[in-house]
Amino acid sequence: MQPGIFEFQSMLTSVVNGINGSLLTSVQSVAYVLMTICLVLGIYEAYVKGGDVRSLAGTFLKYAVAAFVIGYWSNFFSDLFTGFNQIANTVDGSYGGLDLLKSWQSQLQTLFTNNAYATLFKSIPWTPSALLTLIEIALAYIIYPIAVQIFALIYTFWGSCLFAMGPFVIALAPSSMINSLTKYYALNLGVWNAWSIIYAVFGCLITAIHGNDVNAIVAGNMGSFGFGDATFGSLDGGIEMIGLISIIYAICILLIPMVAAFILRGQFSAVGAGLTMAVSRVANGGISGARAGATLGPAAAVGGAVAGAGAGLLGVNTNPLFATGTGGWGGQGGSGTGTYSTPPPNTPPPNNPTRG
Repeated sequence: MQPGIFEFQSMLTSVVNGINGSLLTSVQSVAYVLMTICLVLGIYEAYVKGGDVRSLAGTFLKYAVAAFVIGYWSNFFSDLFTGFNQIANTVDGSYGGLDLLKSWQSQLQTLFTNNAYATLFKSIPWTPSALLTLIEIALAYIIYPIAVQIFALIYTFWGSCLFAMGPFVIALAPSSMINSLTKYYALNLGVWNAWSIIYAVFGCLITAIHGNDVNAIVAGNMGSFGFGDATFGSLDGGIEMIGLISIIYAICILLIPMVAAFILRGQFSAVGAGLTMAVSRVANGGISGARAGATLGPAAAVGGAVAGAGAGLLGVNTNPLFATGTGGWGGQGGSGTGTYSTPPPNTPPPNNPTRG
């Protein structure tokens, strides 16, 4: 298979080429057997319908198409992958977006190398608001690379599974009773290939507002974000925006699979719901971690907030992680061991006529 245009596709290319060289022949042999069985089922289905010639012709047509696709499965998958990448490359090159994940991570590394810990933390005014700045910087250098790697792993795992299981699912096409799996697989194959296009659109939009230039943001040139030039000043306030923008990028990157599925299914309202849910998880995780670490001091509060926000971004429920006491955040009543009040002594029994 031809290499992809983005860095997160390089791992997928290696995995697919490995499967293509060692396992594809065995997968195709089993798929041919399944396809023959489904052909027989399709013939019997046409017979049950009273000898429906149209249904029988459709069964043989689907059998021929499935046999062709399975026989040239490697070329078919590669051509489909390359076709979507060409669209993504056209969108990405229309505004010079390039590979946003790779570019932003490289710029963060260069910023850290040039300034190091001393300059970065020296530039922060040590006020109560500095805690928020520390959290944002930590997220920029910890959570963002983790989000990038998670997205690359999900993309590679999902793509390799689609390639390895494709012949088995396509072999079910001749039978009308079970070919719904083939239709669902084709939909998911299109959704997965659309990830690269949505990623290219995202990079193109960020480039259009000049949000992909770390040096410009650090220098305070935030005119593209509506703040005006030099609003934040040189490194005194721009570094805060680096952390905030990195958080937004991490959330958007992890939402690409959801956005692709919702767009192709026409569920546009679910995109906003997914974004709101991700932001809520980050906020709740950061607050829970800060509360748990506040008893040990400001440094522990900052560390707890960073850990909680990161866990929330990854979808981990932070309440049990930072629970304190026997009842946790939910109190005693939440665990089913709540207390019950009893009536005072000498209370007359209720007037119940059903009792003797």
